[in-house]
Amino acid sequence: MKTIYLVRHGESEINVSETYMDDAPPPLTEVGKEQSQFIAKRAKNIVFDALIASPFERTKETAQMIAKETGHEIEYCDLFIERTLTKSLIGKSRSDPESKARAELAWRSSQESGREKVEGTETFEEIKGRAIKALKFLEARPEENIMLVGHGFFTRALIGCMLYGEGMTTEAFAPFVWGLRTTNTGISVLKYNPTDAHRAWWLLAWNDHAHLG
Repeated sequence: MKTIYLVRHGESEINVSETYMDDAPPPLTEVGKEQSQFIAKRAKNIVFDALIASPFERTKETAQMIAKETGHEIEYCDLFIERTLTKSLIGKSRSDPESKARAELAWRSSQESGREKVEGTETFEEIKGRAIKALKFLEARPEENIMLVGHGFFTRALIGCMLYGEGMTTEAFAPFVWGLRTTNTGISVLKYNPTDAHRAWWLLAWNDHAHLG
């Protein structure tokens, strides 16, 4: 039996900016730093053997606060990065009609099967494939308890593939995209039991953010 504590990063500049920003560099906001301190103190009371994080700046900062409180070393893994952004949008206003239309095309490419790839944005098929690889990576880990610091959209793709596997379709994914949101530093708890005859992966808790008060 394996337990995964899946933590979303604290609020970052990319969450509040009026312009489109690159996925990698934006740091945490002051609110995000405070949120990360709260989750770090909570993590001190959770037993886990490994701390894994996306290598983006906002996940790094959150994971570093957790590591400071718990004494764990951080392992960075590219499998858990957020979906990539159309580079031509970086620096453009979110209220600009042309930019909004471009962003909508990129968004649909990420969530709907068969859509044309928009610049560097990952397609639905690419994100689904990465999520399945990420689950296999977690299954193969020797640790029984893992804390993972990740992102909002990719977490939804991960949960979708956890429940549907290769059978996750556009139609199956849509409720996850629009209805399964996460709070910054919210914790979701997953269990992996390869001996279960019905389903190996279980979702035990979603977006627990009690530490935020």
